[in-house]
Amino acid sequence: MQGIISVSAAVEEARVHQDLLRIEREADPYLEVAALARATDAGPVVLFDQLRGQAGQRIVTNLFSDRRRIARWCGVEPHDLPRMLADAALNPVPPCEVAEAASQQHVITSGIDLFKTLPLAQQTAQDAGCVITGGLALVRDPDTGVFNGSYHRMRVLGADRTCITIQAGRHLLEIARKLRARGERRVPISVNIGAGPAALLACSGSTQQTLTPLGYDELGMAGALQRQSVGVVRCRSLEGAWALSEAEYVLEGYFDTDRLVSEEDSGKDGEKGMMPEAGGYMGRAWKVWEFKVTAITHRPDPVYWFPLAINAETTNLMALPAEASVYDACRRISPRLFDTCHVLQAMRGCLGVVIRIRRKSFRDEGLQNNLAFGALSAHSDLGWVIAVDHDIDLTNSDDVLWAAITRADMRDGLMLTPRAKVSGMLSEGDAAGTGRKVYIDATAPFQRADRYQRGHFEAVDLKQWLGAEAALRLRARQPDYLKSLLARGY
Repeated sequence: MQGIISVSAAVEEARVHQDLLRIEREADPYLEVAALARATDAGPVVLFDQLRGQAGQRIVTNLFSDRRRIARWCGVEPHDLPRMLADAALNPVPPCEVAEAASQQHVITSGIDLFKTLPLAQQTAQDAGCVITGGLALVRDPDTGVFNGSYHRMRVLGADRTCITIQAGRHLLEIARKLRARGERRVPISVNIGAGPAALLACSGSTQQTLTPLGYDELGMAGALQRQSVGVVRCRSLEGAWALSEAEYVLEGYFDTDRLVSEEDSGKDGEKGMMPEAGGYMGRAWKVWEFKVTAITHRPDPVYWFPLAINAETTNLMALPAEASVYDACRRISPRLFDTCHVLQAMRGCLGVVIRIRRKSFRDEGLQNNLAFGALSAHSDLGWVIAVDHDIDLTNSDDVLWAAITRADMRDGLMLTPRAKVSGMLSEGDAAGTGRKVYIDATAPFQRADRYQRGHFEAVDLKQWLGAEAALRLRARQPDYLKSLLARGY
């Protein structure tokens, strides 16, 4: 991510690589922008140049929708992303204070109006309203001085106030508890909308993972990813608050831990829908803390980052730090056996992971189970772990399911744990946030490996047999699973 230290720079990089879709026709932030973002999911970066009722403002989405793009930013192949992120987390480059910041070129401290300053969008007609989905909350730990960055949905309630939904176990919640213990009820934060891709990615991990525990400074990981320190700047309107120097928009303010508000206007907390969430279902509205905006600052020509929680953009952002934690844990347990890991899209960011092994001896038998235990410990939100052999394309859900069906012995290869902490997105999770975790050993026994050999076919160039146009038409109608098999000679 060297040299790409802002959303604007990421958009330009995408344009250069013909990886940018510009929507020049006027789009309505009410439902239409989100519908187009959903329809273009897993595709190019999408930039909306004209917004109905928001003259001169722009929205960008799908920045992280394609792992190949993220890998290109990082200068590695997609399968190397877990290793690179793990190495970056272990070799942080600390952030640095800057005197002047692009994010503070324009400062609004009076007449604050979120509806006029930001091109706020609503996703579905069933949503509670306009929600800021790409706001990176930055806070400084009062004990250690390190920064914590995290995302929280923020429904806009008025011209200068939103709510902020902080789930149990989040580090921001722990910092709020520290301040309350000191008698301080107001927690000063900045909400940074858009920043360098490295900062956006590094701050997207779950708080309950081993690689970035409580007290870890995610901006240090971001600095390692972009190979230079992330710039931070003191907020203009609030003592003790800091902002990202390369953010597009910054909302300065505080949330009051004595003041609860409902996310939904009817006040039917836990009943009414909020918006489509990463798990694939409509989230529920709850009573949460209120966030008071004391200033808005922004770049000269800002672009509003609007990720959809249900899209691949968000699940990739959640999955990559999870993979990095699992990768680091497993390589420590058995670097000889462990190959790599991957969170399938259906695993919704952090609900499950596939780990791949390569046995070299009958003495390796059983180590895949140790790796699975390590994976479950590395990230508490994980509810499923599937172990597969080196011949499986762990990025293809069909190949993983095939391995589970044809290789897993459900008598000895299926494990259900006692109740443990899991993601609230898992169906079995209860009010305490616990549920049973599942492990499936979908690997073939080493001593019976000959029974599980796959046939290898000779490679052919269809262009020579069918012609270029006919070959392209044939490839276009073939499913991804078959393309994966053919690419590996199966």
